[in-house]
Amino acid sequence: MRHAAERLFVAQSAVSRQVALLEEELGVSLFDRHARGMTLTEAGRLLLAYSTDMRGRFEELRGMMHEYGSLRRGHVDIACVEGVLARFMPEALRIFADECPGITFSVAAMGSHAVAEAIAEYRCDLGVVFGSSPRTDLLELAQMRQPLCAIVPAGHPLAKQSRCALADVAAYQVVLPDRSFGIRQLVDRVSANRKFALKITVETNTLAFAQRLVMQSQSRVTFLPGDMVLPEIDAGLLVAVPLTDSTLRKTRVTLVAGTTRKLSQAARHLATHLSERMRSNDSVMRSHPGIGASLRR
Repeated sequence: MRHAAERLFVAQSAVSRQVALLEEELGVSLFDRHARGMTLTEAGRLLLAYSTDMRGRFEELRGMMHEYGSLRRGHVDIACVEGVLARFMPEALRIFADECPGITFSVAAMGSHAVAEAIAEYRCDLGVVFGSSPRTDLLELAQMRQPLCAIVPAGHPLAKQSRCALADVAAYQVVLPDRSFGIRQLVDRVSANRKFALKITVETNTLAFAQRLVMQSQSRVTFLPGDMVLPEIDAGLLVAVPLTDSTLRKTRVTLVAGTTRKLSQAARHLATHLSERMRSNDSVMRSHPGIGASLRR
């Protein structure tokens, strides 16, 4: 009740009162109330499924209304992981906006599981997740390689290496995103499988802060896609050292949409554009296997 009140910007008592009125109108209890919280009853789950379906249908209708009389009008909500916001998404959306000025869009940064949840709950039309889709009720539209690199200051001992394994980083202080990030989950998995521990000195919920913290130090390391820090690499502030661990070298991002929701024409048009851009970028990466090393120029 408290979380709902905060999201709706109303008093908690107002939410409780509306739930009670709804239960009275329907003649059933929607929640089982316990000392430690509330859980949905079977009737509550039925109502939730119905309201989610109706919300999706209304969003579809609204999209059709926006596009009435024009194929290049409408609005698209996008949720994506932070790693693609540095270079890929700004460039892809800039080109799209030039081609289709009548289509507007909003972009929200969040972790992969939150992206998947936003798509499944019809809060966003398209999403970009790190790795494969974390849910079976999402449709994978396109993928793009995003190999992880060890990101270090220019004066760091690892900066002199052409590549390194994750185990080579164990001797240094590490800045990592929290466990809601796909990057963190992969790094934890590889270190656990290889039976070594990293010296994690800082955890954060933003990749930009991890990058900034490493850039202002001479001893810390973080893990990011190399193209996310190209301006800093060009300026001589950071070095991206490709990782040799196959799990980290083969990482990718995936464009997803809901399997049960019909996308608006605007969303379909943007999905096609993003898919083409992702495949084009992926083709470049595949034809240049040493592209990670070239980030160290």
